[in-house]
Amino acid sequence: MGEVLEFGTAKAGPGERGTGYIKVGELSDGAPVKMPVIILNGKNPGPKMLIWALEDGDEYPGALGALDAANNVLPDMLDEMNGSMVLLPATNISAFRGNPFGGGTRNSPLDIDQGARLPSIHPGNVYGKHTHQLAYHINQVTEKYDPDVHIRYHGCKQMNGWDRVLYRKSPEGSALDKLARACVTKPGEMCMLTFDRGEPVERPLQVSMESNGGDNGVGNGYNGDSMRDGLLNCMRHLKMIPGEEIVVDKIQYVGYKRVEKPEGMASSGGITTQKGGFFTSLVAVKDDVKAGQVVGVVKNFFGEVVEEVKSPIDGVVLSTYAEAPHIGSGQWRVFAIAARTEYR
Repeated sequence: MGEVLEFGTAKAGPGERGTGYIKVGELSDGAPVKMPVIILNGKNPGPKMLIWALEDGDEYPGALGALDAANNVLPDMLDEMNGSMVLLPATNISAFRGNPFGGGTRNSPLDIDQGARLPSIHPGNVYGKHTHQLAYHINQVTEKYDPDVHIRYHGCKQMNGWDRVLYRKSPEGSALDKLARACVTKPGEMCMLTFDRGEPVERPLQVSMESNGGDNGVGNGYNGDSMRDGLLNCMRHLKMIPGEEIVVDKIQYVGYKRVEKPEGMASSGGITTQKGGFFTSLVAVKDDVKAGQVVGVVKNFFGEVVEEVKSPIDGVVLSTYAEAPHIGSGQWRVFAIAARTEYR
């Protein structure tokens, strides 16, 4: 008899799907704050996959893609499924709620200063701010489930961008590199953004898929198709569900660069303005740019150019600001530009 999985009010035996909520806090009137959870427990033993979405409460495409897979595709495969999946589709549930009129905020309004950003504070603290307590409850799920694979979904609504897979740099042909490549199902749809932050762990294998929700992997909106397709292909790669893995032969690898400035260090992944006004990008996503090239301008109310935004490196445009026609100094990044590293 296989393992029965239970998290909060959700419970699923082998070959079953379970849904429910996990209590992660309380409001000032004692009303519970509940985070949704979906369990897909395959009939056969196999890998355990944990998925987090909406760690930032306004980054929708990953959640929508994962929900499409969990609600509309995978339930019909449970008798053939090897292993299990636990999906937390809205980890930062209070940020997802945002305001009474709909529409999420990046961080939780239950932290008065909205200063606690969920992705950066795991494993959390049960005695901390609301978001620190939330991270603690999420980590309890992780420890109990002990996954083999961990996928996190991101992709902010503020940027028009190229879908990407983020993971710790790993040797070509390694288990992590193969899993990351399985996230890509169409040529050119996603790029591979690797970063050096210590050695990748062998278990769980961790990747982050980031989408700005556009068609064909480029744009800004709510299309989660590339996130859904990448998830399902990862499951094929791991032999969790039937079907032949889609293998994309050539994928662009990129990386952000740190650039020394007279005033300090800057990252090509977070280019900001020093002036406020109406912002216009002069380049498109996927365009190649040169160091020093003017890639955008900021104008004041009188149509005068008050700042020229220049690329700090030779690279490719991964995303441009799209939240509003105007922006304040340092209010948000206006470009993410990465160096092309490999194409394989």
